[in-house]
Formats: sequence, C-alpha cells, structure tokens
Amino acid sequence: MAFTSAKKKKYLKRIVIMLSLIFIIVIFLLMPFVIDAIYDYSPPIKFFDIELSKSDILDYYAQLLSLIATVILGVIAVVQTCRSQKKSEEINELQLSIARRELAVVEKQYADNMGKIEAFTPKFEIRITGYNGFYSNIKLEIKNISEKISAFRSISFDVYKNGEAMYPVKEWNIKFRSMDSSEKQSAEFSTPDMCDNVENRGQRNSWKNVKLVWKFSCDDYNGKKHYFAAEIFISNTGEFSDDYWEISKIG
Repeated sequence: MAFTSAKKKKYLKRIVIMLSLIFIIVIFLLMPFVIDAIYDYSPPIKFFDIELSKSDILDYYAQLLSLIATVILGVIAVVQTCRSQKKSEEINELQLSIARRELAVVEKQYADNMGKIEAFTPKFEIRITGYNGFYSNIKLEIKNISEKISAFRSISFDVYKNGEAMYPVKEWNIKFRSMDSSEKQSAEFSTPDMCDNVENRGQRNSWKNVKLVWKFSCDDYNGKKHYFAAEIFISNTGEFSDDYWEISKIG
C-alpha cells in the first residue's frame, strides 16, 4: 500500500511538471500577439511610455527568447556532462572492483599452486663422507628431505680449480633409483687426486680454490622431472670439508 501511494505521488509530480512546462510554452508563444494587441493602448503609468516601435519590442523579445534558450541548453549540457562523468566514474569503480576481486582470486590460486609445487619439489642435503688422498674417489651422502622421489640419475660431475675446468668425472657408482622421504643414500665418484706433484722431491702440493659441481635429475612424487646443480667450494684439498653442498634447481 505504501508503495502504491509513493508511486501515485511520483506520477502526480510528473503531471504537474508537464502542465507547468506546457503553460510556460503557451505564454511564450502568445506573448508576441499580446504585445501586438496592447501596443496601441496608452500605458497606465509614465514609466511604460517609451519611444520604441512595435518591431523593436518584438525584436528584443526574440533576442530574449534566444538568450533563454541558450542558457537552458547550456544548463542541460552541464547537467548531462556531470551525469555522464558520474556514470563513467561509477563504471570505472565497478571495473576496478571486479579487477580487484579477480586479482585476489588469481593471487590465492597462484599461492595455492606455488604451495603445492613447493611441497612436491624435491629437496636434498648432500655432504662428503669420505675420499682417498687429495679428494680422489669421493663418497657422498644424499638425504631426501622432501616427498618420495624416483628416476634419480647423475648427469655430470666436474672439477674446477680457480674457476677453470680441470677434470670431468665420467665414472660413478650410484646404486639407487628412488628415495623415500628422509631416506639416505650414498654415491661414489671416480675423482682424481687433486694435487700437483713436485718434481725430484716426491712431494705433492694440494690444490687451492677448488669447486665441485654435480648435476643430476629426478622425478617428484607426481612424476614431474626436475634438474639440479649441487656444488661445494673447497679452499684447500689437503683439508677435509664437511660442509653441506649448495643445491639449486636448474630445470
């Protein structure tokens, strides 16, 4: 009932506005005829006794109507511009709001996916457990600190001295292919003695600034293949290094 009453009031308001506009338009249309009809009568007071011809008065009225029309059109243009600008701002705000929501969803999905990828990405701890002489026939301990991995394969093992490649190891002994979580395995590499023989003295000098780089691959819990590079810096091959190798994912 309240809705019907409000609707009736709105309808009556529109009717009043329309009738008022029609009345004003009729007044403007009839004004030239009114001027023509009363021009020849004597004015009631001296103030209206002016020396203007009928054509001058009608021309002035025409210019006045033109001015009023120009003002009305200007007001309409300003109102329309303001409404258009407000509508444009509302649309832009709506688009930004939608974009923010989409971005929030995408960021959440990305974070979830990265969390899953991070959870299944293989991770290892590698350290040297033994060798002969000056780091010849190195033995490594590999510990899987992630989910179960499979298809473990050694790709290359290189020895660098002062940044220069010295010896590519081509023989190794790796007896495992898969590793459970927290499982440890060993690997052996046929590395040479990393030292220099001193002529006529029967002595050997250890190498300085040596870097060992081991590249390998494996499949994660979901069967996706990953490639890694593990490396360690040895300042002096005459001293044992029990540091953990730095491992980086390269593919």
